[in-house]
Amino acid sequence: MSNSDQLKELKTAARNIARAKRIKHVGALEMVAQALGYPHWYALTNAEKKGWRPSQEDLATAEALLLAENPLISIDTDPWSALGPDRFEGELQGHSYRVSTQSDDVRIWGRGWELTLPEAPLAPPRFRVTDRRLKANPIDDMDFRNAALDIASGWRKMVHARIASDWPRRSTVPDSAGRAEHPLSHEVSDIWFCLHCDRSSTGLQVAANLFHCPYCLASPLDIHASPWWLGAAAM
Repeated sequence: MSNSDQLKELKTAARNIARAKRIKHVGALEMVAQALGYPHWYALTNAEKKGWRPSQEDLATAEALLLAENPLISIDTDPWSALGPDRFEGELQGHSYRVSTQSDDVRIWGRGWELTLPEAPLAPPRFRVTDRRLKANPIDDMDFRNAALDIASGWRKMVHARIASDWPRRSTVPDSAGRAEHPLSHEVSDIWFCLHCDRSSTGLQVAANLFHCPYCLASPLDIHASPWWLGAAAM
């Protein structure tokens, strides 16, 4: 492997971290540099010009950063092999729970209760009592709810990282003009319209909500670059 290839691997890891975290590439480059002991990417590249070369350990450190941000890697990854079965169940304040994902919604549940976090980042959590025969249901306790929400939020962060890694870059980080690319239709616009509620949003707003409507939380299937359903007068 040439020296340029080693530096390219660090840049590739940074690019993939940026996709998973939905941040600018420069921010991910800074993360990689700091993990390798440099204050910023500029200092790392200066060191490289003076003879420093990334070691295999450095490359492994950058890869570990990526895996920490996006352990699911892609939609085809088997999470049981990526995370281990112990990540799917546990104990919270003396109560057993399990975690699952369905259509990218995160569900955590235990005896008599469940919590669902929808895929859309702006969607509120849904708490539900599943067995009203219990006299002391842990979901009635606010501390328990908050702790369960922390666990579910961690899972939703992983789901979001996997989604962002699979989508076009501009679907999650609009360009300097605020234009975002639809992850399904690949239309590009700075204004988007919801077929479900007829409201419009900016490219920054829909990208931040993973192309769900910021107002009614309709799915990306309902988001379009023009309100064609309203007729020519609305165009």
